[in-house]
Order: sequence, then C-alpha cells, then structure tokens
Amino acid sequence: MKAVYQTQYGKSDVLQYGEQTSPVLKANDIRIKNHASSVNPRDWMIRSGRYQLQFLVPSFPLILGSDFAGEVVEIGNKVKGFNIGDKVFGMKNPSEGLATYSEEVVASAKNIALIPKNISYTEAAGVPLCALTAWQALVNKADMKKGSKVLIIGASGGVGSFAVQIAKALGGEVTAVCSQGNAAMVADLGATEVIDYHQQDFLKKEDCYDIIFDTIGRHSLSKCSARMNPGGIYVSTIPSPNNLKAMAATKLKSLIYKACKKSMLVMVKSDGSDLQNIAQLILAGQVRPTIDKVFPIQRVAQAHDYSRSLRAKGKIILDIQ
Repeated sequence: MKAVYQTQYGKSDVLQYGEQTSPVLKANDIRIKNHASSVNPRDWMIRSGRYQLQFLVPSFPLILGSDFAGEVVEIGNKVKGFNIGDKVFGMKNPSEGLATYSEEVVASAKNIALIPKNISYTEAAGVPLCALTAWQALVNKADMKKGSKVLIIGASGGVGSFAVQIAKALGGEVTAVCSQGNAAMVADLGATEVIDYHQQDFLKKEDCYDIIFDTIGRHSLSKCSARMNPGGIYVSTIPSPNNLKAMAATKLKSLIYKACKKSMLVMVKSDGSDLQNIAQLILAGQVRPTIDKVFPIQRVAQAHDYSRSLRAKGKIILDIQ
C-alpha cells in the first residue's frame, strides 16, 4: 500500500510518500480502504519526537495519523455488526499503532462507527479525534447536564469547535473564548456569548460556570476556580504535573466535600460507542465538522506546516484515494 512514513524524527521534510507493508488483520479487526485522514497537532509533535507520550509511539518506519474514514473491505472472523462496503470512521492512538496516513487501515471493530449519511468521507475524517476529545471531556469526565453553564477555552480550534456544538446540543449554555476573527464562526456553532481574549480576560468577569473546558492547556483549576460554581469542574487536555496533582487532590477532597471544585484530565480514547453518539448528533444536524483546507496526501508536509502555523479555522484534511 502507499503511505506517508518517516525513518527519523525532525521537521516536515522527514515525511516520505511511498510503498509500505499492508497492516495485518486480526480476529477482532476490520480492514478499511482509507479515503481520508486529518492532521492533528499531535501528528507534528510525534513527527518531531516531542509528544508527551512519545514512549507509546511505534518504531520506524513510522506511519503517522490518527483519524480515518473509508470503506470496509475485510472483516475479522470474530467481528459482528459490520459488513463489506460499510462506510466507517474512527481513530487510532499511538498505543494502537496510528498509521492512518495510508491507503489501508486496520482497526479494532469496537473503535469504529458508521459514518452518518449526511457527510462525506472528507468531512468524516475531521471528526473522530477532536469530537471524541470534546465528548469525553464534557460527558464522560464532567458529566454535563442540560442547563449547565459551560466555558470553552480555545473554542475555534479542532476540539473547541466540536465542544461548542456538543455542549449546545446537550442543552448547555455555552460561552466561548477565542479571537475576534473567529467569533462569528464560533457563534454560528452555537455559543451564546463569545469572549475575545485579546480584549477581555474571562477570569476578570463576574460570571461563573459549571464546567470550564480548557482545550489549549494554558490555565489550571487554581486560575479558574474563582469563575466556577460550587461543585464545578475544570477539564484540561494537557497532562501537566500541576493538572495531575490537582486532579488527584480534588478527587479525594470531593469524596468528603460535595461542593468541591474538581480538576479533570481528558486523554482521548478510541471508542466506537462514543463516536456513534456523536454520529447521531451529526445526522440530526446538531453537530457538523468544520473543514479549513484539504490537501492531497502527497502534500502532507505542507499540511503539517499549515497546522503548525496555528492559522487553521477548523480541520485540515488529507485526501488519500
């Protein structure tokens, strides 16, 4: 199969496009003819050898990529619920082998979901990692309820844009933090209020929230505590020492003091059930992927450089087939 791979860590010029060995199918796996993938910040962090969980990354030759969207072409003998020809999507973490910048992807059936009929392969490839991060932060970690007041930091990014939509779809009152240039897009996604961080510091406002989801990782529970309601939850995507300590401390404290403000950490997990819940919201028109640019797979280096520039408004997609 053709794939993008690297044989050393470095800048985007270490990425090569050529023949690689097709992945092996196991009993609980599905083989997918992959039509599209996406570029996530962790891709270029892994590429350069700077990922926080680099020890989980497969050895060289390394095929990057987390998201995939394509057609089922082979099914393991223990798999039920999928058929040849199904249009499916999903994601793979480093511990699961990554390797979605490729014409073929093999993934565990439990981590795969059917693509909603109202989106394309290109759009579907922009969903799994970012939308699952948002879902697992708001639903699995923060246990969001209808009527919750939710603040999303970094609301115009890949994770943030899905978080705004998911929180809105689940009945939340959403306040978004982003730049003025992205305010209209974020409001269109469902934010009730948009705070331009260049003009106003949300920490200095008087409003308080039930959930603060920090998709950027530049804040902390101690910084945000004054803007949180009793029992409020701060969720970060960054496993920093401070966040890990706060999570452990508040977990114990909350067992005694129910109004304790808690710190949580979301590390995205591949999960077909969670992804199917997201797919239902997409099918209902309550969530939609926002695509910034589509690059052919052969121009993956330019796609990485564009992602690294932090100028993208929505997802960067790689067209593979």
